[in-house]
Amino acid sequence: MKKVLVLTAFVVLGLTQAFAQQVPMFSHYYYNQFLYNPALAGSQDYGQLYLVNRNQWFSIPDAPRTQALTLDGPLRGRNTGVGISVYRDVAGQFNITGGSAAYRYSLNLKNASKLSFGLALGVINNRIDLNDMTVKNPLDPSIIDAYQGATGFDANFGVNYEINNFKIGVSVPQIIGNELAYTAIRNAVTDKDVRYGLARHFIVNTGYKWDLKNDGNWFLEPNALVRVTPNAPVQYDISAMLNYQNKYWGGAMYRSAYAVTAAAGIRLAEQFVAGYAYDFAIHNVSQYTRGAHEVMLGYQFGGSAADDPKIKEKFNDIQKQIDDNDSDIDSLGNEIKKNRKDIDQNSDDIEDNDDEIDGIKAKIKSFEQFIKDFRDGKEKPKGIGDVYTFQNVYFETNKWNIRTEARTELDNLVQVLKENPGLRIEVAGHADQRGSASYNQWLSNKRANAVRDYLIKNGVSASQLEVKGYGEVNNLPSLDENRRVEFKILAE
Repeated sequence: MKKVLVLTAFVVLGLTQAFAQQVPMFSHYYYNQFLYNPALAGSQDYGQLYLVNRNQWFSIPDAPRTQALTLDGPLRGRNTGVGISVYRDVAGQFNITGGSAAYRYSLNLKNASKLSFGLALGVINNRIDLNDMTVKNPLDPSIIDAYQGATGFDANFGVNYEINNFKIGVSVPQIIGNELAYTAIRNAVTDKDVRYGLARHFIVNTGYKWDLKNDGNWFLEPNALVRVTPNAPVQYDISAMLNYQNKYWGGAMYRSAYAVTAAAGIRLAEQFVAGYAYDFAIHNVSQYTRGAHEVMLGYQFGGSAADDPKIKEKFNDIQKQIDDNDSDIDSLGNEIKKNRKDIDQNSDDIEDNDDEIDGIKAKIKSFEQFIKDFRDGKEKPKGIGDVYTFQNVYFETNKWNIRTEARTELDNLVQVLKENPGLRIEVAGHADQRGSASYNQWLSNKRANAVRDYLIKNGVSASQLEVKGYGEVNNLPSLDENRRVEFKILAE
């Protein structure tokens, strides 16, 4: 009996080491990537707690079951983060329990890219539980000790690189590669302890977040993960998730020579997360190992996952500039009140400024007159380079969406352009002087493109249109008037 038990232990342990992944397999790593890579500990701008439960091959008794608990979050400054993880992997009589604490440090590089390093240190315990085994001789000394276990140190090192919406990471779980000795089980041939080697795993993960409509609502998130383990075939996953406002997501995953996975998730009340994945086995013995359920529950705290750090940072910068400008305006208002006499004495300068504004307005031709010339059949304008301004195509602060009251004038322009296919115009966007020059340049481009897209959507040929953002202007007395779109005749 002793030799049979020892042989069984060798076969199971050998198969586990040679053909299987010692590091637990999860489907929700695409959402909680800290599961594998310590370089992503606290990489979000909020803390997060996740519980993952995976049950495989539900038609087989004592099939593999895995549970994992992770907790991570950023430290002050967001260049550092910490996390802890605990997992339990049970398959028949074999029980693996591990836990670790992780630390991350990030370097901000050029082009808004970031390089992160992470290290996790912990312990791992492997046990053989013989309680539920049915044996011929229950008094065999090899099985009297119901729990036979071994414990050792464990470590995981990871690196992650991010630029824009692309990221790629490498982690090395069980990097120490030590051996755990089962002192209660002896090799029948050598009479030495049975040893279980912890093989180094190499995991490469890459992904991209693609904004499908450039409106921050719909995202397509393709991911790929490759696992390389000594003495085992290379295993890879390819997945794609469709995400709406980071509140609802769903997609599919292919695991090489193993399964096709369907997954979906939802966020509730901005902080609670739930996800589910199901594996459809596709290997040669799928009729025996069919089905694997995986459930993820999460709680996010200290911020909202719907907050984009880059947008938030840009918004904060703009808001600060607006606040600074408002403070300057208040100070100027107080000075104006105190120096009313000086203002009266300088009325001539004010009149000169009014004359200058009137001169600028005179150079900008009226859109109403432009439409009237075409509608009445009069001689069409011949001035290549003439600039025409709309009466109602203005924009709210920091926005570029087309307002309802602007559509009448734009629809008139659509009709004119469709009736005159040889007419080519430049759509020119502007912003007021509030905000930085680079932001106002970006904002004016967005406004010009919004008008261009509206015209094309309503039947205007794209070849008739060019767009250009002119950034900030301060040549009209009203901020609303400066947040405008004009058009200039390029060819008739």
